[in-house]
Amino acid sequence: MTDEEIAILLGEVAAGASLEAVCASAHVSVRTFYRWKRKFEGLTPSGVRQLKALRRENSELKRLLAAQSGGRLEATVLHPDASRPAPDSAALRENRGVSLGRFATVRSVA
Repeated sequence: MTDEEIAILLGEVAAGASLEAVCASAHVSVRTFYRWKRKFEGLTPSGVRQLKALRRENSELKRLLAAQSGGRLEATVLHPDASRPAPDSAALRENRGVSLGRFATVRSVA
C-alpha cells in the first residue's frame, strides 16, 4: 500500500467512516492503522507526495555536500549547556566507553 493510499484511508476515517470498516476493506489491523495515523496524520495525498519529494531532495543534497567536502562532513555538536563542543569519538574511545553526554552511562571494560 502506498503512502498516498494510506493518507486516503486516514481521510476516510477523519470524515466519519467506521475505523473497523476502513481497516477491513484495506486488510490491515487497527494497530497498523494507528501506526499510520501517527506517521501521516494531517497530510493529504498530495502532502505525502510533497514530503517524499522533499526527503529525496534532502538526501540528494546531503550526498552532494558529502561529495564536495571529500566524503567527510564534520559538525560541531554542543553539550546541553552549549558552552563547549562535545568530545569527538576518538576522545570517547580514549575514555574506554564512558559516555559524557546528558544521559551518561558507564560501560564496564572487559
